[in-house]
Amino acid sequence: MQPAPTNLEPTPKARPTRWRIAALGAATSLALAACGASAAGPGSTSAPTTASPNAPAAVAPSSPTSSGPSVPTGAAPDPATTTKVGIVNFAFTPAALTVKVGTTVVWTNNDAIAHTVNFTTDGINSKVLNKNDEFTHTFSTPGTYAYICSIHPFMHGSVTVTA
Repeated sequence: MQPAPTNLEPTPKARPTRWRIAALGAATSLALAACGASAAGPGSTSAPTTASPNAPAAVAPSSPTSSGPSVPTGAAPDPATTTKVGIVNFAFTPAALTVKVGTTVVWTNNDAIAHTVNFTTDGINSKVLNKNDEFTHTFSTPGTYAYICSIHPFMHGSVTVTA
């Protein structure tokens, strides 16, 4: 009697289906969004950190949280000193902006996906911005301020402030 033949080739593993890949992508996005939310925190403010003498300094908005306007409640920012940046299709529009000292910049998330506005220096950070949420910051010192969306780091922009 002959022994039963053994299969020496390994059994191929099942390949992930498209829905599994999509579910994994959605779970990853959700986890990253949660990380961004916890980094900003519900009570975070945009108080700047101490910068070196050569680095441009910035002033935090006057509101207790960084999501609202930096003017007294009920008053709109002066249109002559306010500039808007839209967040549209995973991009800051315009991505590069030049303003004068004292200008207030208002970022508005027009995407259905959450985003943030996080400057690479000076501790200026928004909370997680859902659709139609705004982040406001008034620039008081000349310099160039680079920023990204911490949830989607491929999104970046800059504000150049002139005297």
